[in-house]
Amino acid sequence: MKQLNKLIFLLLNTCAFMSCNSGKNHTVLEIFPESLQLSRKECGICDDSLAVVEGLVCDKGDLIVYDFHSGNSYTLFNGKNGDYIARFGAIGQGPTEIFVGCLGNLSKRCFSVLNSQASNVMKYSLDSLSNGKMTSAPVRLTKYDIPDMEISELIAIDDTTFLCAGTYQSRYQYLLFDNKNKILDYGVDIYNAADSAFNTHTRFLANQGDLIMHPEKKKFAYSLRFSSNLDVFEIVDGKIKLIKSLRLGDPKLKSTVESGIFYSAKLTEDTQIGYLNICATEDYIYALYTDKKACESARKSNIVLVFDWNGNPVRKYLLDTDVYYMAVDESLQSMFAAIKNSEKGWSIICLLYTSDAADD
Repeated sequence: MKQLNKLIFLLLNTCAFMSCNSGKNHTVLEIFPESLQLSRKECGICDDSLAVVEGLVCDKGDLIVYDFHSGNSYTLFNGKNGDYIARFGAIGQGPTEIFVGCLGNLSKRCFSVLNSQASNVMKYSLDSLSNGKMTSAPVRLTKYDIPDMEISELIAIDDTTFLCAGTYQSRYQYLLFDNKNKILDYGVDIYNAADSAFNTHTRFLANQGDLIMHPEKKKFAYSLRFSSNLDVFEIVDGKIKLIKSLRLGDPKLKSTVESGIFYSAKLTEDTQIGYLNICATEDYIYALYTDKKACESARKSNIVLVFDWNGNPVRKYLLDTDVYYMAVDESLQSMFAAIKNSEKGWSIICLLYTSDAADD
């Protein structure tokens, strides 16, 4: 009888252990068992051409650095040899200026930017940049007015259709609208939609992130800052369709209201840095990521995760130094990354990358 009791006890504990493990959530790094080192290659971008780097984006030989240099928001370089081409995106409050700019979406030599302070979306043609200056003003695609939508990131799918991420009705993450401010679709619940500790304003502040679009298809990815959450989705017949939601670690933020008018989503001692930035190529989604806590480290990492456009993990790259931002140009077999140099200024390094490596 004692033998039978021991056997039953063992079986129950084994089943309980298996049940706990089968229900255990994976962390982002756990789903990338293999890693690959990337080696550096000649870059050619002069440090003196850079100011305070806040982001990178590249496509088919064009490299745009968001760096607030000489009264402009952006600097365009030739990604092939590092040559400086021009600065653009004048900082100001005029009709073609950016009061507070953000890194936009680059595709087919057109760079679209959300100017949130003026509630408009502008498009720059890189073909109009020559001899260090812009020869034509940017085109305003729309001046938006979407009630109940707080926009963190926006992408111009074309000149008349726009996708934004943030919070809509303090519940939904994504919204699709046209240049007449007609809402075409919205969907996917934000992670803290049901959390009563957050109000409309602090929910938005807790749902900031990076939004990217596939170069040729209506596929998108959104990474949430201070988290391990990544959504991959597409637009089919004008509707937002979730492909895969990898929400493996919600932001550990505290909703705070001071004097009834000052709102914040404050970091805590448990806040993870998580995703720093993401970028898109035809085959993959690249994500600069760290599992370090925000109170213990600056917002930098030497880990780049690669997903396919179905949200499946492909490869983890380890860089030889921590970087603050990165972008990949498959046509140049290059990964560009922003680092702090020995003089505490900024440098752009280049690493050799081939898409074949991600398929190994």
